[in-house]
Amino acid sequence: MVSGQELFDADEIARWLGRRKIASNNLKPGETPGTVYSDRFIRNRGVLTPGTQAEPRIQTTARPDRTSELWRSVDLLRGDFDFMTAVDFLMAMLYLRSTDQELWREIAQQESGHVVGQMLRRVRLPDNDVPLFPNDTSALSSKQMLETIKLLEGMDLEEEELAAAFDTLLERAHRDLGKHGGHFTPRSLVRCMMDIIDPQSADGVHDPSCGSGEFLTAAAQHGVKSLGGQAMNTASLRMTLLNLAVHGGKADLRIGGPEITRGAFGGERFDVILSNPPFSIKLPNNVEEDAWPFGTPPQRIGDFAWLQLAVHKLKPGGRAGVLMPSGTLFRSGREAEIRSSMVEAGVVEGIVALPAGLFASTGIPVSLWVLRTPKHGKADPSEVLFIDATRMGASTRNSQRILRRDEAVRIVHEYRNWREFGSSEEFGQSLGFARPVPIEEIRRNDYNLQPQRYVGEEADLQGSRTDTPSAKSGSVQRTLDKLAERAKRTRAEIDAHLAILHRSAPREWRTVSLGEICDIQAGPGTVNRERGTTVPGWTPLVLPRNIKRGHLSHEELDTVKPETFEKLSNYLLRSGDIVCARSGTLGRHGLVREPEDGWALGPSCMRIRPTRAEVVPEYLVHYLNSAEVNEWIMAQSRGSTAIPHISAVTLRMLVIALPSVATQREIAATMDSIDLHIEQHQRAISATQSLRDLVFPSLSQP
Repeated sequence: MVSGQELFDADEIARWLGRRKIASNNLKPGETPGTVYSDRFIRNRGVLTPGTQAEPRIQTTARPDRTSELWRSVDLLRGDFDFMTAVDFLMAMLYLRSTDQELWREIAQQESGHVVGQMLRRVRLPDNDVPLFPNDTSALSSKQMLETIKLLEGMDLEEEELAAAFDTLLERAHRDLGKHGGHFTPRSLVRCMMDIIDPQSADGVHDPSCGSGEFLTAAAQHGVKSLGGQAMNTASLRMTLLNLAVHGGKADLRIGGPEITRGAFGGERFDVILSNPPFSIKLPNNVEEDAWPFGTPPQRIGDFAWLQLAVHKLKPGGRAGVLMPSGTLFRSGREAEIRSSMVEAGVVEGIVALPAGLFASTGIPVSLWVLRTPKHGKADPSEVLFIDATRMGASTRNSQRILRRDEAVRIVHEYRNWREFGSSEEFGQSLGFARPVPIEEIRRNDYNLQPQRYVGEEADLQGSRTDTPSAKSGSVQRTLDKLAERAKRTRAEIDAHLAILHRSAPREWRTVSLGEICDIQAGPGTVNRERGTTVPGWTPLVLPRNIKRGHLSHEELDTVKPETFEKLSNYLLRSGDIVCARSGTLGRHGLVREPEDGWALGPSCMRIRPTRAEVVPEYLVHYLNSAEVNEWIMAQSRGSTAIPHISAVTLRMLVIALPSVATQREIAATMDSIDLHIEQHQRAISATQSLRDLVFPSLSQP
């Protein structure tokens, strides 16, 4: 109370007003649909940036939640289509809007559903002459269809957002084209495989079972120009065309199957094969007539048909990454004979056993086969690299597992290190995770290719004891050698990044307020939760203790039951958000990545959600974690010295230096390399301390 008047915290008022949208008939000039009353409140308070910094214009309207709008569009169509057909229709409309803006504008201006239906029925996909709407077209003239088009037209989607909206629909629906089309491959797996194989821009990349086009789209974004894909049916071909076109890619696509001689691409060869073919499909009756290089696969289960096709399609020196059910690593009978022939021919380069539950459509454990063509036409069966990643992965809110980015990076680093060192004598193996195994040892194990057999804790490393001080000392020394080599390469990466950044034009930089480019949401008050325990089916709650520099910790998580989570819909976290504390230990900002997508924002926290495509979340989280921003936050914080706090209203005033998207990504990559370099030095310090402790025991004991 001041002079008899009750006062309220401005941040709490803004949060309360932020849940109330302004009706469309009450919008003022410059306000767009989705504007909330807190935007006016902040504007009318005259928020200014610090006088020592540039004073950018304050953006008062936040972009609406795209995911919610997309699912609202799906709901509009549910009266005429089933769920998957509605999602399919919406993806087709996003394709049309992104690739033919003139036709889209003409359709969006029509008021007659009959006219629009006729226009849509005539649209064909280029090159392959596939209809854009191949399903039942009777509903293309419906009122719901017209409303959906109007809703999409009302979304202020930029080019990058159109592609992101398409990805949201494709991934959230867990699209599965069935046994004859291939499974949707999670992005975390696609990215990991792409980094392991690392195709170059001049390579020809091929997917013999392209499913929804995830690998071809990723290769296009990786800079590859020459792309080819084989689809098992028209539905798969059409979805791949849509996926590629929305992301600005193009490929030679044809319909075919796993046959060697009768496939769609005949005798053509490629530098790189990347694929996730349908598991265990039945092969044609004339399977034995084909020219299988390592043996005829059983007709009832075609996994080794795909593996042999991948090798057959490689150019000399080419490499392939193929996802397979883990049963291919140990099944007996004719498959065991083919597996032994492939190992002896030197075409099996490595096996990565992946965590279970990565696919929404199947719980079958999967493994990555990395294949190659023998060098100079000769077998090179020296060794195979085995990686056991089965204990990796984090569970999402829907109980599906996802490969964390840091875990994928570890897999890729281990694989690349082994390829660079060239032999097990020079490669500092990671006990319990990765190990190059001589072919002779694989023979002794009847060509069983399960990594756990060779890498696990029970594996007998050539009969030697690893628990003696001398053995431990040798292992630590090899670890230090490996860390030194890695640190040298990481330092070179940092220097290369910095050289690029120093050549960037300063004129492309501008300053904006955080409130102009982000929606900032304060967390809820007290929440009933299970403390420090992860309960299956319950949603993790992010608290200040879970916020680390740059990421969110999965340790000491509190969870909320489903009925409580329903009340926290305004506090949902999604990939690309940034979370920080608003009281207590300030200055740490953690990026929400794919494993944390769907978690809930907890008390004493704030959610920072980029609302413009020109903002790269990875760059923003590094900027917010900088020393300059930390000093600003501490200077602006209020409360006692022991428990300072900062409001969302104040945080919106923070001035952000914003270069081009390309420069933001380069800066983020530089900072990631620097953080990795710091971690390498910290691990080296820890290993050196261990070596120090082992000197006397290793000298005094045999």
